[in-house]
Amino acid sequence: MPRNTNDDRDDSNHASADPQAFEPAKGKVFLRLFLENERRLYAYILTLLANRADADDVLQDASMVMWDKFDERHPPDDFAAWGCRIAYFKVLDFLKKSLRSRVQFSQAMLDRVAETAIEQAECLRLDERREALADCLEKLSSRDRELLALRFAPGATTQSTAAQVGRSVDSVYKALAKIRLALFECVNNALAWQT
Repeated sequence: MPRNTNDDRDDSNHASADPQAFEPAKGKVFLRLFLENERRLYAYILTLLANRADADDVLQDASMVMWDKFDERHPPDDFAAWGCRIAYFKVLDFLKKSLRSRVQFSQAMLDRVAETAIEQAECLRLDERREALADCLEKLSSRDRELLALRFAPGATTQSTAAQVGRSVDSVYKALAKIRLALFECVNNALAWQT
């Protein structure tokens, strides 16, 4: 029996018991799963933040959290769903930090979009969602497309957009909210027809 105890001690000093020893294996497993799901995660984030630069930043932050939390010995059963959940919380953090003048979904709307996306595996249907969004953008009036283009131009704010179009800030907020809701419903309807 004492020998087994010593063997156990020797095993505890074995490289596999050292958390650092798992880093190379962690890197390979994580990288493979992340690369397989990166586009899905990005598309999911983009559904919650209409600005690509913001989505890029959030994906980077989310990937760092995923790396920190990832355990190669017990990888998540559904990496995409796991990653989307982490990304959702990073989106919330981002929105809290950028309260300045960005047009945003209300918390309830953001929750609804995120839950629907995860429940219906929207983050797994990236290409279809992107194509549907492009089609839905084309269906908008030229005035609405112009308003979106002005608002989401680099460095633009709601205030600068309102000044450019000669409308009140409140009016621009309301118009953008209606456009987002119309796009949300249009994309969901388009995807419903594909299932």
